[in-house]
Amino acid sequence: MPITFIGSSFDIRDQWGPQENKLIELFKTKIDTKFPSDENLIINLTWFGPKFGQNWQQVQSFITNNKKFNRIFWLSLVDPICILPTHFQEIETSIGAEYIYYIGGFDNSDYSFNFSSIPVKEDFIRYADNEILLVDLQHLFLCYNRKPKPHRIELVEKIYKNNLEIHGIVTLGKNDVNYDVSQGLKTDLYLTVDENKEDYSYNGKFLTHHNFGGIPYDLCSLGRLDIWQTHFLNIVSETEFNPWDNLFITEKTWKPILGLRPFVVNGQTTIYKYLQDNGFKTFNHYFNGIELEDLKEFEVHDAIINVIKYLAILDKSEIIAMFNDMLPDLKYNKERFFEFASEQKHKMDNLFQ
Repeated sequence: MPITFIGSSFDIRDQWGPQENKLIELFKTKIDTKFPSDENLIINLTWFGPKFGQNWQQVQSFITNNKKFNRIFWLSLVDPICILPTHFQEIETSIGAEYIYYIGGFDNSDYSFNFSSIPVKEDFIRYADNEILLVDLQHLFLCYNRKPKPHRIELVEKIYKNNLEIHGIVTLGKNDVNYDVSQGLKTDLYLTVDENKEDYSYNGKFLTHHNFGGIPYDLCSLGRLDIWQTHFLNIVSETEFNPWDNLFITEKTWKPILGLRPFVVNGQTTIYKYLQDNGFKTFNHYFNGIELEDLKEFEVHDAIINVIKYLAILDKSEIIAMFNDMLPDLKYNKERFFEFASEQKHKMDNLFQ
C-alpha cells in the first residue's frame, strides 16, 4: 500500500538538508519493504506542531474524518520535538494504530540514534591536531551563542554580572521579532567577533541560512582559528535546556570534541551521561569537585560560573598543565567521534533488522 507521509524538511542546500532528505527516502523504502500490506503513516517532526500550520492541520483532518492507519512512524531528525506528550497520545489514540515507532531523537526507543553526527562527520572541516591545539592561552573560556534563547541569555548575563567576560570570549545574537526564540526574556547585550556569513557558505555549497541576529550560521567548522587556538574551556551552548524534554545533541556538542577541548554544557546535563555511555570522556572531575551533572535546571548556570571562577584563580602554567594532562583523552574523543558517527549510520541503515 502507498505510504502516507506528512512533514517538512530542510532545503537540500541547507547543511542539514541532504542528510535529512536522504533519510526520509531511506525510511520510506524500508517501511514499504518491511510492511507492504499495511496502511503506514510517517510523520516527520521537523517544524511539526500546532504553531506550524499545514502539516498539523492535515493530521487533524485525519482525526476529524476518522482516518485509520495500521502503523505510525514518528521521525525526529534535525530539530527538537515541538509537540507535547499529550499531542502524541491524542494523535496515536485517534488514528488507532496498532504499532507505533519512535525513530531518531527519542529517549529509550529501540530506534533511537543521533542524527547530527552524520552531517558533521561528512561536512566538518578536517583539522590536523596541530591546527587546533592550545598554542597560546589568552582566553580561559569560549562561549559562542547565536540564537538568544532564554538559557543562553541567562548564562551570558551571569557571566557579565560576575565580571567574568574579561577571562573569555562571548557572543550573543540579537533577537529576531519575526522568529522570536527569547520567550520574552530580553537583553541589551549583543556580542559578536566580527565574522561574515560568507565565510561559512563553503564556496556557495550552503546557501539558505544566513545571519541570525548578526551571528553567522556555522555547523561545520570551529570558527576563527586564532580564537580557537587560544582558548581552554569550551562552553557548549546547546539547543535544548529543559531536563524534561527529549535529549537533543547537536553539532554544538561535537565541536569541542572535534576541536580537542574540554567542555561544559549550558543545556541538558544528561548529555554528560549520554557521552560517557557512548564511550566519550568528560572532564568535569578536573574542576575542583564542582557538580555539573544531574543538576536542576536552575542550578546549571551557577555551576558553570563556578567553573570559570575556579579557573580564573589558577596560574596560566596550571591551566596549560591541565590541558596537557587532558590531551590523551581529548585526542581519544576526537577519534571516538568518527567511530560513533559510523555506529549511528549503521543504525539508520539497518532500521527494522
